[in-house]
Amino acid sequence: MKIDAYFRFERIKLESKTRYDLTFNQGSYSPLQEINKNGECWIYFSKSLYIQFKSNRKTDSAISTRERHITSVFIPEIEKPNFGFGDFDNDAFLIVVNGTIEILVFKGKKHIQSILNNLFLDGEFDEALEEFRTLSTLSKKTQLNLVKNVV
Repeated sequence: MKIDAYFRFERIKLESKTRYDLTFNQGSYSPLQEINKNGECWIYFSKSLYIQFKSNRKTDSAISTRERHITSVFIPEIEKPNFGFGDFDNDAFLIVVNGTIEILVFKGKKHIQSILNNLFLDGEFDEALEEFRTLSTLSKKTQLNLVKNVV
């Protein structure tokens, strides 16, 4: 299954308990890439207190930006509390929350979200996640080397 975009958000500004700054992305997805006037891009990840659903699903958390609600985060397996899913418009998200927030975006795949989630829980995207994490680490090292060379 093709992953359209990957985003990694980390807590950089520790004075905010719910803010996670974009530290790496592969591919693009505009709802997760809203840049403010200072050139910063972040999301808020918090407990969901106000989202209600027509079905019996209960949301665990929510992801939003300064301007809008992006998705509620559902954690379907109690044995895997770091793995969740969500959606925005017709797009599906698979979400890993483990000190950082990683979001896999599948454009136009909301209709097969339960299949994606089952594949996710069965480890089908583990290799892709590791590749993205490696790229993220290499990107950070490159940025650090550039800063060292400038100074």
